Amino acid sequence: MIDLVRFLLGCSRRTVLASTAAGAAGGVAGVALIALVRRQLDGGAPAPAAAMAFLGLCVLAVAMRVASQVAMVRLGQGAVRELTLRVVRRTLRLPLREFESIDTAGLLATLTQDVVVLANALSSVPQFAINVPIVAASVAYVGWLSPLLFLCGVSFAALAVAAYMTLARRAIRELRAARRVQDRLVAAFQAMGSGSRELRQHDGRRRALLHDSLEPASAELRDRSVRAMATFAIADAWSQLAFFGFIGFVLFAAPRIQPIPTGTLAAAVLVVLYLMTPLDVIINGLPAMGRARVALGRIRALVPAMDGDEPEAAASTAEARPAFRESLRLDGVTFRYREGADDREFRLGPVDLELRAGEVVFLAGGNGSGKTTLAKLISGLYEPEAGAVLVDGQPVGDDDQAAYRSLFSVVFADGHLFGDYRGLPGAPDELARRAGAGLRRLELAGRVEVDGESRSFSTLDLSQGQRRRLALLGALLEDRPILVVDEWAANQDPTFKSVFYHRILHELRAAGKTLLVVSHDETYFEVADRVLRLSEGRVVEETPAAPDAIWPGTLGRGLLR
Repeated sequence: MIDLVRFLLGCSRRTVLASTAAGAAGGVAGVALIALVRRQLDGGAPAPAAAMAFLGLCVLAVAMRVASQVAMVRLGQGAVRELTLRVVRRTLRLPLREFESIDTAGLLATLTQDVVVLANALSSVPQFAINVPIVAASVAYVGWLSPLLFLCGVSFAALAVAAYMTLARRAIRELRAARRVQDRLVAAFQAMGSGSRELRQHDGRRRALLHDSLEPASAELRDRSVRAMATFAIADAWSQLAFFGFIGFVLFAAPRIQPIPTGTLAAAVLVVLYLMTPLDVIINGLPAMGRARVALGRIRALVPAMDGDEPEAAASTAEARPAFRESLRLDGVTFRYREGADDREFRLGPVDLELRAGEVVFLAGGNGSGKTTLAKLISGLYEPEAGAVLVDGQPVGDDDQAAYRSLFSVVFADGHLFGDYRGLPGAPDELARRAGAGLRRLELAGRVEVDGESRSFSTLDLSQGQRRRLALLGALLEDRPILVVDEWAANQDPTFKSVFYHRILHELRAAGKTLLVVSHDETYFEVADRVLRLSEGRVVEETPAAPDAIWPGTLGRGLLR
C-alpha cells in the first residue's frame, strides 16, 4: 500500500492531497451526521435548522465522496498509462544486447497483466482515500464520547491489524510466487503460438508442451492464487471477529468497568455499526493492493532505469545523420558475450575492415562464425568492447550512436516484418509511389497493394520468400546510404535469387548504396567487389572480385526511382 501511495504521490502530489482532503471532509460530514442523529434521538426538538443541517451534511458527504473518487480515478488511470509508456520507451531505448537478455515472456506478462492488475488496484485507491478518513473521524468521535471506549477500541484494532498483517505477508509471498509462475505460463503460450505448425506435426511435442509445461504451470498458478486469497479471507474473517468482539465489549463489558451513560453506549455502537461498511471496503481492497504491489515490483524490476526516463529527442535522425562519403572502418574492434546452457563465451575480433562508399561486400563464413554479430556491430546495434569505429576518418563516440545507426537499413534473417511504412522520411504520395514501384520490381504487385492513406500494405499473408521481399522493400523505403542484408536470398526461388544478385544489387550499387550482403551463396560471390570470410570470430580472408565483368549490361527500372 505504501508503494502505491508513493507511486501516486510521484505522479501528482497535489491531486492526491486534494483527493485525501475531500475524502476527509466527507468522513467528517458522515460522523457529524451521526452526532446530529444522536442529538435528535436524545430528545432534541425538530427544527428547520436541524433539518437543513442534516440535508447539508448529506450533500457534503456525497459530494466530497464523488470529488475524491473522480480525482483519484483520473490520476490512477493516467498514472498507469504513463507507466506503460515509460516501460515501453525505456525498453525500446535499451542497447540491443541488454534487451536480448530480458525475459520476453516476462516483458509480455508485464505489459499485458501487471499493468492491468495495477490499473484495477488503483481504481480502488479512491475508496481508501474516502473510507480511511471516515474511520479516523469516527474513532476520534468515539474518543470524544468516552476515553475508555477509545482505548479499548485502539487495543482491539491493534491486535486485529497485527494478525491481519501477519497473514497478509504470507498471502503476498504466495502472490509473488504465483507471478513468477505466470512468466512460465506466458512462455508456454508463446511456444504454442510460434510453434503451432511443429506442434501439429508432432504429437509428442504437443503432449509435452501440454502436460509438462502448460498443465503444471496453470495448476501451480491456481494453487498459489487459491492459497493467497484463502489467507486473505482468513485475515478478513479475523478482522470481522475482532469487530464484533469490540461491539460485545461495548455492550456487556465496558459498563462493568466504568459507568457509561446509555446514550454514549448507543452512540458508540451506532458509530461502530456505521464503520462496518468503510472497514469492509478497506479490508476487501487489501488483496487487490497486495497483487498491485507485486505487479509494481515486477514492472520496476523489468527496467531498473525506468525512473530515469528522459523525453524523446527533438531532432530527427535525418538531421543528426553523419556524413558518409568515403568509408566506414572498424579498427581493432572486439566484442564478446556468453551463450548457450553452458554459458560458453563467444569472442569476435579484433576485427579490422573497411567498407568503402558505393561498393558491394559479401560477408561469408560457417554457422556460428559470427557473421550476424559482426553485422550488428557494423550497423551500430552492438557497441564494441574495444577498438574504434570511424566514418570518413572520424571516430564514432558514445553520444553519436543513434546518429550512426541512422546510416543503416538492415534486413535480418529472423527480422520482423512491418505491415506499414509509417515513420519513414518523405511525402506520403512520394512514398506510396516508390512503394508501388518497388512491389512491381520485386514481383509482389497483384499480391500486395499499397494503401497510401494509412501508409500500409494490404496483407502480410505471404510465403517466406515473398515476406523477405517485402522486408527488403521496407528497408529501401528508409533510403539510407548503407544496406545490410542477412541471408536474404535463402528463401528465394532460383530465378529470383539470380535476379537479386545480378540485377537488384547492381541497381542499388548504381544508385550509390553501399551494400553488405551476408550470404552462403558462393555461386554468386563473383558479383561482389570484395568477399570477407569469418572463422571463429576472426576475419581470415578477403577476396577481391571483378563485378564489372559480370554485371548485366542492360538494367530494368531501378528500385529507388
